[in-house]
Amino acid sequence: MNSLVKIDSSLPNDLETIIWPGGGSAAIPRGSGKMIRIGVPVKSGFRELVNVVHDSQTNAMTIDGFCIDVFKTALDSLTYEVAYEFVPIDNANRSYNDLVYQVYLQKFDAVVGDTTITANRSLYVDFTLPYTNMGIGMIVPTEQSNNMWIFLKPLKADLWLTTTAFFVLTGFIIWIIEHPINDEFQGSRAEQIGMIFWYSFSTLVFAQREKLLSNLSKFIVIVWVFVVLILSSSYTATLSSMLTVQQIQLAGLKDSYIGLKRYESVEEYANALSKGSKNGGVSAIIDEIPYIKIFLAKHSAHYTMIGPIYPGFSGFGFVFQRGSPLVNDISRAIARLREDGALKKMEDKWFNSGHDQSSFMYEDSASNPSSLSLKNFGGLFLITGISSTFALVIFFIVKFYNKLDTEIL
Repeated sequence: MNSLVKIDSSLPNDLETIIWPGGGSAAIPRGSGKMIRIGVPVKSGFRELVNVVHDSQTNAMTIDGFCIDVFKTALDSLTYEVAYEFVPIDNANRSYNDLVYQVYLQKFDAVVGDTTITANRSLYVDFTLPYTNMGIGMIVPTEQSNNMWIFLKPLKADLWLTTTAFFVLTGFIIWIIEHPINDEFQGSRAEQIGMIFWYSFSTLVFAQREKLLSNLSKFIVIVWVFVVLILSSSYTATLSSMLTVQQIQLAGLKDSYIGLKRYESVEEYANALSKGSKNGGVSAIIDEIPYIKIFLAKHSAHYTMIGPIYPGFSGFGFVFQRGSPLVNDISRAIARLREDGALKKMEDKWFNSGHDQSSFMYEDSASNPSSLSLKNFGGLFLITGISSTFALVIFFIVKFYNKLDTEIL
């Protein structure tokens, strides 16, 4: 049975908007209204992530770092206010599994720090979306090449020989065509031989001064200059890569220790890598990308990163009790921060510290560039060879008919 409700029209319809306590907002609050306790790990190293400083004189506690910055920014972007307090947790004798378990035991409402999202931990707590790069990488030492003959490495021997042969061949064909009609290609035998080499190799720097009279020789030079331009630009690019890209000492990783030990700071990373596996250190360190970024911001001159070598790691996330309504809201806030670039700015602020981002070599960009071979430019030499042969054939045909006409007359 339907019920009818009578509305009294005498009631005023200009009631004031309800203002909810806590933040003076008209929106219906979604927070629980209670103060939530957030555990923060006290770290001895990598304080760019979480840094807890206690002033013994004033007994004041300062907590900052990348993880804290992201959490506060995400929390401030919510449409409702959340009362919280940070509680430092001494992490010296605890694992991160223990910190997560403290949330499961409801000793804390959340944990904010460099906590990696894993499937096993997700059985006990809820994680927000990751706010760092996913995956792990490997830090390896680098060395600059001191080879005095490195300028020969961009081209393999077969390409060097073929290029030199075509320089001489092109100069010789141009001399054949220009010698009968051009005074600049005449003179003593030594001068003519010198002209063959000079004119051909001068095209390398586009400095040829001799004026060509035959259209056939001009055609040959146009095609050859095109080939020289591609060869020289390719050589320059490859040589630049060999000079600037540092060669990773991968050969030294064989039969060596890799840093699966637990290191707590950037200084411990650098000390272990500088010693090497033969002196009680390690040859490489495998860790999550945020830690590697912080390390490379200070030691990019001597080390680089290969990776991510295993993208299965899900990055850092904020830990909350199961069923917490803050998980979805903070996750959406993280997504917005990533989309509008705010997350990237915070990462640059805490990780790069003014260092050039190019020092981080991702996706195995530090691999050794390979030398160029004849196979890479076979088509170019085929084009210039056919062009020169075609021009030379036409030259001899014209010369033969001119001689025949002269004999008839």
